[in-house]
Amino acid sequence: MRTGASFGWKHAVALLAIAAVASVAFASVFVLYGGSVTAYFQKPPVVWGAGDNSNATDLGGQTITVLVGPNSTQLQVTVHPTYEYTYYRNITIIKNNDATNGYYIAIRVTSPANVTQIAGASVKLILYNTTSTEVIDLTTSGVTPWYYLPAGSHISVDVQYYLPSGVALPKSVVFQIQLIYSPSNTEPPPATV
Repeated sequence: MRTGASFGWKHAVALLAIAAVASVAFASVFVLYGGSVTAYFQKPPVVWGAGDNSNATDLGGQTITVLVGPNSTQLQVTVHPTYEYTYYRNITIIKNNDATNGYYIAIRVTSPANVTQIAGASVKLILYNTTSTEVIDLTTSGVTPWYYLPAGSHISVDVQYYLPSGVALPKSVVFQIQLIYSPSNTEPPPATV
């Protein structure tokens, strides 16, 4: 004679065994559909360029070093600011080499300037052309709104440092940015993966 408790236990074990077999069977089924994408690469229409003060004399006999990389798609700048405000005018430009099409550009701060431990210190990127000026705080990460860059035009890029008097001079202040451009401004730029 079976009791309800022993029947329930055996029934539960049988159901667990069936569930384990079923889960193994479903995990080995995959469906893959084919597709094809062809990419025709072209020269970049929007690039970095040297500004009027690229590689000019900096403080202390140093040089405002501006290195524009291969294909003008990379940029490295070295400057030598001091206390209070140090303003570097037109050290680089963002230019649209496309004579027919305008593009929307944005700047993403991927690694903020490491001055937040100094009260009152700031680092700003200033983008300007004949009609507008945009100021970007480089001490916080994020993406700017889209700015329009007409066909064949350029935007000048300045950098401003502020370091209060009386604080210890940091050895260096580093930040990293990405220049983003698109023929459309209908959605925010995606993050790279």
